[in-house]
Amino acid sequence: MAVGDTSIYLQLEDGKGLISHVYDYTYLGISITKDGNYEPEINYRINRGRAAISKLNNILWDRNVTPKTKSHIYHTIVKSTITYAAETWCLKAKTVQN
Repeated sequence: MAVGDTSIYLQLEDGKGLISHVYDYTYLGISITKDGNYEPEINYRINRGRAAISKLNNILWDRNVTPKTKSHIYHTIVKSTITYAAETWCLKAKTVQN
């Protein structure tokens, strides 16, 4: 797949393949768009984190579970869900929260 503004199809040298043009593509779980906008991917990750928290509400609100265990659960499941592949994102000033 070729991602970008120009809509061209590339022919491979052996003549047996064609690389098609797309406007967005998911590669290794990360959505790549033609303009390099990561906001939809960031919003998707935030919503996945919220879904993980809602599924863990019974554990996170249980008084019999220690705060240390809750912290481990948060960092293992929720934080890793939100920050998966975040090192590849090119963040803009309006995306970063203080």
